[in-house]
Amino acid sequence: MELLVVTLAQINSAREADALARMRIISDTVRNAPGLLNARFYRSREPGTSYCMLTTWESAEWWQKAQERHAPRTLLLASPPGIFHTPPDQWLMQYLWGYSRPLAQPAVAAAHLALVRPEMAERVQHEWLESLRQQAIEPVLSFALLARSIEEEPATAAPLPASPLPQGQTQEAHRQPSRQGTMFFNLLSWPGERYREDFYANEISQNVRGLLNRTAMVHVLTLDPM
Repeated sequence: MELLVVTLAQINSAREADALARMRIISDTVRNAPGLLNARFYRSREPGTSYCMLTTWESAEWWQKAQERHAPRTLLLASPPGIFHTPPDQWLMQYLWGYSRPLAQPAVAAAHLALVRPEMAERVQHEWLESLRQQAIEPVLSFALLARSIEEEPATAAPLPASPLPQGQTQEAHRQPSRQGTMFFNLLSWPGERYREDFYANEISQNVRGLLNRTAMVHVLTLDPM
């Protein structure tokens, strides 16, 4: 089964040039990994500056083989000191849905990360999938995907970026997805800004956003494809 790995690295704003140079090296290295099916790299415009990396692997076995030389998080952790604020966040995920309109170039993108309460995960998945399918009927999106986290070792799972820890909880405990809920990742791309605005203004999209605001911790990144 294909495995999607989402990696998010927040950079030191004073070291943006160094971060870009490092990301180019990491991109070239990752793209040469055996077992890699696809890689997408984005730079966030807000909130703050960060890089979002999506890598798709043929299987979990190929992903495990990549750990030493080609895994994004490993390469980020090997960066010179001071470029990245904190250790990068990373989630292992399975695809739920995907959409691509090859003739529409993705000029604008956004990533939605939602940590959903365990008892609400199935409802959120159903509603989110239905909303994306309905909106894909209209030629607004150029590319989109929805993925859901899978169970992994506590040391490699990660919470939402920059989310505060509950009082008395350690970082290690916070990194266990089974205790916190289910992470969903939604990547959306549009041919231009007007299409993005139309997508979010749609009643279907607004209904899902309302559901997420009631049942999840949500983090949204405005992205530029690299």
